[in-house]
Amino acid sequence: MVQQQSYDVAAITETWWDDSHGWSTALNGYKLFRRNRQGRRGGGVALYIKQTFDSGGIETKEDGVECLWVRIKGKTNKADILLGVCYHPPNQEEEVDNLFYKQLGNVSGSSALVLVGDFNLPDICWELNTAEKRQSRKFLESMEDNFLSQLMGEPTRGGTMLDLSFVNRDGLVGDVMVGGHLGQSDHEIIEFSIFGEVRRSTSKTLALDFWRADFGLFRRLIQGIPWEAALKNKRVQESWACLKTEILGAQEQTVPVCRKPWLTGEVPDNWKLDNVIPIHKKGAKEDPGNYRPVSLTSVPGKIMEQFLLSAITQNLQDGQGIRPSQHGFRRGRSCLTNLITFYDQVTRLVDAGKAVDVVYLDFSKAFDTVSHSTLLDKQAARGLGRSTLHWVRNWLDGRAQRVVVNGAASSWGQSPVVSLRGLCWGQFCSIFLLMTWMGIESFISKFAHDTKLGACVDLLEG
Repeated sequence: MVQQQSYDVAAITETWWDDSHGWSTALNGYKLFRRNRQGRRGGGVALYIKQTFDSGGIETKEDGVECLWVRIKGKTNKADILLGVCYHPPNQEEEVDNLFYKQLGNVSGSSALVLVGDFNLPDICWELNTAEKRQSRKFLESMEDNFLSQLMGEPTRGGTMLDLSFVNRDGLVGDVMVGGHLGQSDHEIIEFSIFGEVRRSTSKTLALDFWRADFGLFRRLIQGIPWEAALKNKRVQESWACLKTEILGAQEQTVPVCRKPWLTGEVPDNWKLDNVIPIHKKGAKEDPGNYRPVSLTSVPGKIMEQFLLSAITQNLQDGQGIRPSQHGFRRGRSCLTNLITFYDQVTRLVDAGKAVDVVYLDFSKAFDTVSHSTLLDKQAARGLGRSTLHWVRNWLDGRAQRVVVNGAASSWGQSPVVSLRGLCWGQFCSIFLLMTWMGIESFISKFAHDTKLGACVDLLEG
């Protein structure tokens, strides 16, 4: 079946293989990675990866953990993909669980990680991230500690969801489908696509030009599809795949692609015009300082911004430009993860009988005082493409804004470009460098510009 479907990668759990299985497990055109259960029957995991990929297994020393990891190398200057497969038997011993969590912690720093397997934890509610049993709750905590997101949403064996799929990056995996069986297995097959290479490409990003789309033709193409027959006897995932294929096919015929603005760096003038709406926050309405300015801009410009955001975010994640301590505006992280992570480090030191000092920093008007030139220099240093940098520079330059209140508008004025105020950053750097110089154990947690810096203090006088 693997060869018939021409899968790039196939992961299998509960292989029941031992050292006597060698000749019968080989597949022509595929490299086999396997980890057999030692000392008793059952269990075991395997990965088949096409020989056209440059892949290699990662050695692990944790005996008893039925899990293996393979690194698939990316192209030049592209991040590798770390692929893992695991079998977690029901009621597995806590010691083996801890070895698995240790192993996971060692590999979770990879910029592109995919973990699949049969974990036998049916009491977990993934919609609410809750569990009945202590073992399952600890598993949930480990996934959260390593910032892994679970993708499965439907049963994979009978009425339970035992087979799971995890990723550490948004957009890495898609087109998830459940259905069919492999051999005599009573588990459903899980199929998905890994978009690691496609999503890392920034120079080939295409923008759809909906302004020039032929919506009449699009409507006729969609209406001409016999939907009742096309979706007959199909399950939810199969129906969605069919619908998406037809919609995208019609889109290709009716919506042209626009690459010129991105490649040339040109930005339409009206994309740089902002209508500023004052929103009252608190206090006297007569005081302008009690209002929050909300900027309304061009809708096509906002769509283009989303393309840019995706490219820049991917570039920073691949290059480790965003540190693990940053919890702001990142998928899978929030104010809550910021608090829990920092609180966990503090309580561990307190439980050990140590004193902890914490410095809280909040930079005034942080988003309004960022130097555009410094921002662009940092992006260039991180390897962002020239076309993208040129577009961002033009997008920031020559902007104009006006205030609109109850339909009345002021005259257009130039949007100011202000520089970073060095004092706050200087104080922060001084504190951090001082702790580094003194050799004090310190830790940091951030949500955008809000920063908490903690350190263990061994002396009474601090």
